Amino acid sequence: MKRTGWAALGIVTCLWLPLAAGGSEHGAVAPAVPAAEALQRLEQGEERFVTGHPVAKDVVRDRAALVGGQHPYAIVLTCSDSRVAPEVVFDTSIGELFVVRVAGNVVDPDVLGSIEYAAMHLHSSLLLVMGHDGCGAVQATLSGDPAPNVALLAQHIAPAAATAKKQGLDAKGTLDAAVRENVLLQAGRVTRESAPLAELVKKKQLEIVSGVYHLDTGRLELLAKPAVK
Repeated sequence: MKRTGWAALGIVTCLWLPLAAGGSEHGAVAPAVPAAEALQRLEQGEERFVTGHPVAKDVVRDRAALVGGQHPYAIVLTCSDSRVAPEVVFDTSIGELFVVRVAGNVVDPDVLGSIEYAAMHLHSSLLLVMGHDGCGAVQATLSGDPAPNVALLAQHIAPAAATAKKQGLDAKGTLDAAVRENVLLQAGRVTRESAPLAELVKKKQLEIVSGVYHLDTGRLELLAKPAVK
């Protein structure tokens, strides 16, 4: 991963039962993988993906082993774009990542609830907020989109788009800038809009990092680490 300073690093399709604070699925509490190790695992998986050397996976075995519970080592909030699949980009098998995907990798109450669940009950210690270049949701925000629900989605991205437009860049440069601004905006919202997640960050039980995934190289460029407010 290309770093520009220390920092940054789905759609959830399952339902869960309420859990006591600090608990885990089926009452099993696994020690959390430290955030630094989780980030290293992502970096190593990305390298395998980029160089074309994925590890062999036995998904039948993994599926059977995970029936009793899950302990993903990292949470990934990213875009629904079909070219940006974290399990593939980071060369993981089932059970390793808790993925939240929504167009524009926006943060709203549903997304925050999903992240809170993974951080508080599954004890994942790393959250990666990952945008990508050429993001259609960001482009739709910049240009306007007549679809009513796309317009609602764009409201979450609008402050980033406004900041990018002020930079006086050409169309591509404005889109690139808006993508970066949006990643930082959404990452910052995690702790601003969720008191439990902010508390986990203060206690150093959760690390939030963010970055932009580049479609042409398959590399993740890490951005600045958001501050807790």
